[in-house]
Amino acid sequence: MTVLLGVREQDGKYNDRDRIMQIAYTKYLNSLCNGCGLPHSMVRGDENVGRIEWHDDAICHGCAARESLAEDKNRTKYPGQLIYPVDTQA
Repeated sequence: MTVLLGVREQDGKYNDRDRIMQIAYTKYLNSLCNGCGLPHSMVRGDENVGRIEWHDDAICHGCAARESLAEDKNRTKYPGQLIYPVDTQA
């Protein structure tokens, strides 16, 4: 099994499957637009003009909470401080 699956060889070295999985993941990331995150095959080329529309009628409550925390001027901030989600209903 691979480090990407959460299991690693006892010697701490990457095995061939680790390398193959990392190459595949890198190729996948490279196939996405850095701006919008959609695949290049959907957003590049003349045949795709007008294919994608962006809508703003949905609210992500996770993003809203993160933005609210980031905009809070009274919050004490520390170098290296992480902002992470906590499920309050779990």
